[in-house]
Amino acid sequence: MSPVVIVLVSDGKRCLLGRQSSFPLGLYSALAGFCDMGETMEEAVSREVAEEVGLEVQNIIYSSSQHWPFPHSSFMLACHATVSSAHSQLNVDHLELEDARWFTEEEITCALQEKAPPKGLQPTTVWLPPKHAVAHRLIMEWKDSQQRSEGTE
Repeated sequence: MSPVVIVLVSDGKRCLLGRQSSFPLGLYSALAGFCDMGETMEEAVSREVAEEVGLEVQNIIYSSSQHWPFPHSSFMLACHATVSSAHSQLNVDHLELEDARWFTEEEITCALQEKAPPKGLQPTTVWLPPKHAVAHRLIMEWKDSQQRSEGTE
């Protein structure tokens, strides 16, 4: 079983999602990558985010884990991390990701309404991982935290 980190990065008002070219059209998910030998979860999160989108993360918080049998047996360690909104310019490594971008809570709410995969998919349609995926859980946790913070403002 190989350890994998999966992380939802936020700048306080938006969350970062990416897509690999192997993903079905329109699917965006949290960033993920395999842990290197001897690397801590926090080190792997920092390295993967830096490699894939050129950001330096802060405040890494463990959320949950999930066994993921595809394509090989992996054990996913799910986390949230933040970046400074002043340092949120993406530098996407196109060898790792086809695309990555920031999403607002409103965009996430719309994407969550799409069924996977949506019928009659338009090139601009965004959809998210299914409910059984830990990435979905991370997105829902972020969305819930956004709604709580709006209620306290």
